[in-house]
Amino acid sequence: MRRLIQVVLLSVVVLGVASLATAQQVPQPMVRLGNFMEVGNDVFMRIMATADIRYKTTENFDFASDVRDQVNNRAPTSSTTHEGEGDLTYAELRLGVEARYQKNLTLYLLFEHQQVFDGNTIDDRSNSTNPGGTDVFGRAARTENPGFHIERYWIDYKFQGTPLRMRVGADLWNVDQAGIVGDDDPRFAVFLDLGNFDLMAAAVVQYESQRLGLTNDNDLIYYTVSAGYNLKPHRFQLDMVYMRDRFAGADLASPRVDADSPIGFQGQRTDNFLIMGSWSGRVGPVRALLQGNVNVGTARGGTNVTNIPPGVKAGRDYDIFSGSAIAYAEADLGIVRPFVGFIYGSGDGDPTDRQLKGFSPASWQDVTQITGTPWFSQLDTSTNFAGRDYACPARSQGVRNGATAATGPLAIGRGVLGSDGTFECNHSVSNPYNQQLGFTSHPGLATAYSNPGTLLIAPGLKVYPLKGHELVGFFVYRAMTNTGLLERAFVVGIDPGFKGSFDKDQIYEVGGFWQWTLNPYFDIRVAGNAAFLGEGYRDLAKLSDCNLTAPGFQSCSGKATALKGEVRFRARF
Repeated sequence: MRRLIQVVLLSVVVLGVASLATAQQVPQPMVRLGNFMEVGNDVFMRIMATADIRYKTTENFDFASDVRDQVNNRAPTSSTTHEGEGDLTYAELRLGVEARYQKNLTLYLLFEHQQVFDGNTIDDRSNSTNPGGTDVFGRAARTENPGFHIERYWIDYKFQGTPLRMRVGADLWNVDQAGIVGDDDPRFAVFLDLGNFDLMAAAVVQYESQRLGLTNDNDLIYYTVSAGYNLKPHRFQLDMVYMRDRFAGADLASPRVDADSPIGFQGQRTDNFLIMGSWSGRVGPVRALLQGNVNVGTARGGTNVTNIPPGVKAGRDYDIFSGSAIAYAEADLGIVRPFVGFIYGSGDGDPTDRQLKGFSPASWQDVTQITGTPWFSQLDTSTNFAGRDYACPARSQGVRNGATAATGPLAIGRGVLGSDGTFECNHSVSNPYNQQLGFTSHPGLATAYSNPGTLLIAPGLKVYPLKGHELVGFFVYRAMTNTGLLERAFVVGIDPGFKGSFDKDQIYEVGGFWQWTLNPYFDIRVAGNAAFLGEGYRDLAKLSDCNLTAPGFQSCSGKATALKGEVRFRARF
């Protein structure tokens, strides 16, 4: 009995100790802050994942049914093809993490992979990033896109007890309200929040000389300063950008321009100031944006150039002066919301003078964030507004009697002619301005400021018939404001059919989409576009030889309709 009592007492003690230990190890409740979970003392974290899967088809992207259709780049990881001409299935896959400590420190990392997928490349075989060999046009696949990569990264720190905040790294940003200066380029930025008044200053790294194997002054770094005043529902903003380009004129082999991606001529340089003033606000049911932009500065042509015209001095100085106006208005009438967008950019019509009058947000071929702002986001499916551009009419890139002029002073667009393929003719992806045209039209200088100007008018209608459903339809008219550069590229009596002038009309486009948002994390979008050449570009198509393999000159008609259709499935967490 005594032994039994001792065992019972010992058991009670053991159970009591175990119970006490268990009580001390009861897990604490998880603390959440929105989508963030607490993973440490005052440390919150969230995992981000996105799958953007698209099925796309295009036809007659160059407005000519008698020129064989072709993609710009057949590498499965080429975003040029994903967003432009092609019949394909591709996915944009993202995985990232965002971490926060207390209220003043944030870390952001985002990885991305874009690729065309089929039954072969999905197995990660040897051709998953480069199919090798040549296509039916004799072109090899390009391999510049690395596939899986770091898309964005940044650290944000708010200095406690002060209105000062800084951000370093590559976030997705825009300077002005319209978003014509913005990207995810690496930058160092500081912000000052003074209530209704705010300031921002940043230094942005566009191109580093390290990638050329050089040091010293061979970079392209630009600087931004912004000041804003909020008087709700109105905002007034002034933005200034100083662009200092030495990368385009780095000391490499001469000439420094090739048919695929012209950079610049050896020794050229650009110093430019872009000044932007804007107002946004709401008056009754109408919300609107007005923005004016002015470019001033100087550019110097290359000092070691072999293909400038006789009698033109190397190292020629050019004065930059151009302007632009941007406007948007939308009326909230309940289920229906009509809208209209307007963009004007001054044009340069004379490649022989020392004036650069064509407006572009940058002197190099760069993107913007205009469709990433809430003002023009519904036009992101428009190829004619600021999407990946249509091909030049009938693959023309500024030719004379079938000879490519893409590397000379008479070049019209970028890329090459006929069976060799082509690139965007008018504008870079996400850039609404005609900055591709006339890129090398001035002797010894490669610059977007030599373009023929831009006129974009984009009326449309938003309809919200049911919860979670959005219907958008739009019409986009594109034109030049000065056709002098095109007219200088052809000669009456030499180029068949050229009458000495071009109309300003470029492209008419109708399009739209239906988006069904099933929940905050999943949506389906069906989009389509149809585009037609204006009279000016139809004349350009007629000046193009549609069959370079046959003797003589076979004029193109430019009458075909360019078509694009796409279905997108997107899940975001």
